[in-house]
Amino acid sequence: MRSRLKWGDAVIIAVVLVLAAALTAAFGAGTQGDRLYAEVWQDNQLVERVALNDGTDRTIDLDGHNVIVLSGKSARMASADCRDQVCVRTGTLTRAGQFAVCLPNRVVLKIVGESGEIDAIVS
Repeated sequence: MRSRLKWGDAVIIAVVLVLAAALTAAFGAGTQGDRLYAEVWQDNQLVERVALNDGTDRTIDLDGHNVIVLSGKSARMASADCRDQVCVRTGTLTRAGQFAVCLPNRVVLKIVGESGEIDAIVS
């Protein structure tokens, strides 16, 4: 029982690779011009909004319950005193739309983008 790669298989593989490269380029190009901000919310109130750029180096301590580290164009929940540690295990956030949530402490860390384009107008 031989498994040989046929001409049609090679074409399918090539098409999938080209589509993957096109999708990667499309999604990557959409966020390059955007300015990124880290927003820290606690109890449904905005605590801080910090612009993320190459020089950002900041630590935000929320009453000892959560520690948020902003470094360069990334943000992460460094520590939390909750039992499950889901917010800490979320890892480093680097793109607009990513977020980490600590439900027991009611803390949300999210990355938002700001661009000059209008996405939609709803009336």
